[in-house]
Amino acid sequence: MTANRPIVLIGGAGLGPWAWERVAPILNDHGLRTMTPQLRTTGDDATPAAAVGLDDWVEDVSGALTGHPDATLVAHSFAGYVAAAVLERRPHSIRQLVLIDAVLPQPGKSWFDVMGSGVTAFMTSLAHEGSVPWFSREQLDQLYPDNSISDADFAWMQQHLTAQPIGTYTQPAINKPLNATDASVAYVRCLRTSPPAADVSAEQLGWRYRTLDAGHWPMITNPAETAHVIMDLAA
Repeated sequence: MTANRPIVLIGGAGLGPWAWERVAPILNDHGLRTMTPQLRTTGDDATPAAAVGLDDWVEDVSGALTGHPDATLVAHSFAGYVAAAVLERRPHSIRQLVLIDAVLPQPGKSWFDVMGSGVTAFMTSLAHEGSVPWFSREQLDQLYPDNSISDADFAWMQQHLTAQPIGTYTQPAINKPLNATDASVAYVRCLRTSPPAADVSAEQLGWRYRTLDAGHWPMITNPAETAHVIMDLAA
């Protein structure tokens, strides 16, 4: 892979460009060019969450990809929904898609549709001003018991984390199954996420497949390993 083919890094719920601060320098040191687009409401963007839906994030990523048809798009966790929508709507906009412990959308169904009424009711009950706050330390350890996020990591994350707009959970991402016809697709499973973020069979889907001995946020807890698996798949 050459530096004129950028690696575009998109984090999952609550994350922004800051979440890649430990990974991007490693990629850059290996001669690669990284991009960390600012999606509305994430990081220091002040767009009201109630005004933001999945389509807005798809538009933000699509804008970042403009002029970079040979880019590798790396999507973590919920960003799998965003990346899948970008690939379906702009099939020639990226060269490769790398999904890191990503949630995989189902055609015609929103994240809430897939997760079911119980999860939808719980998440909605937590919502405030059109968004769902990120986990407390107790919630994080209950839902992801082997997350490997240290107290220092968590304190750093809390300085930057943002709530997730409800609108991103209510809109379907794709109308047809995600496939590797228009771009090379790879999936990276974090082995310490239980249950898995997605039930992926690389052979069945025809995707390349890798694993990381890490929790669900490997860019925070295992940045060197995360960078190297990205380099491997983007080569």
